[in-house]
Amino acid sequence: MKVLMKFTDVVDHVSEWCGKIFSFIIVLMMIVLVYDVFMRYFLNKPTSWGMELTTFFQAGVLFLGGGYSLLHGGHVKVDIAYSRWSARKKAIVDLITYLFLFALSVVLVWYGGKTAWSSFIQHKVSTSAWSPPLWPIYLLVPVGGFLLGLQCLVKWMRDLVTAITGKNLLESRVVSGEGGLRG
Repeated sequence: MKVLMKFTDVVDHVSEWCGKIFSFIIVLMMIVLVYDVFMRYFLNKPTSWGMELTTFFQAGVLFLGGGYSLLHGGHVKVDIAYSRWSARKKAIVDLITYLFLFALSVVLVWYGGKTAWSSFIQHKVSTSAWSPPLWPIYLLVPVGGFLLGLQCLVKWMRDLVTAITGKNLLESRVVSGEGGLRG
């Protein structure tokens, strides 16, 4: 049990720090967007890179924030009946449903990795006037899928222990609530 607890702690901390670090991308995205709007509408000198860079930042937030969102229970759920169930029943249902999320993360890692590698080997660039290389953006997909998959595995292990014992023995030491199984 100590090995499981150590593994869940490490993954929780990685997800938490990734979420905190990459949340600053939103601030950078806002700065670039405001600058681009100012240049375009007030000085009549639009940038060739502003909108595309904002899109790249948005992709970073989307893919690298998945594990953080899962840790904090931020993914969408239909909880009409779910909220009334016992911890054990919730865990049993989540054991099944999180297999689909884990499968999705495997697909993101596999196909995203192939696409990123292919774009790196082929030196693919954007078709815009700025034409940055695309492989760093494509690399966000498998990295984000891997982080999401790790957090999903941790959630699944927590649910398995809860389904077997009826107790939340692998509670997160990073967050309380849905993702950490407290409450």
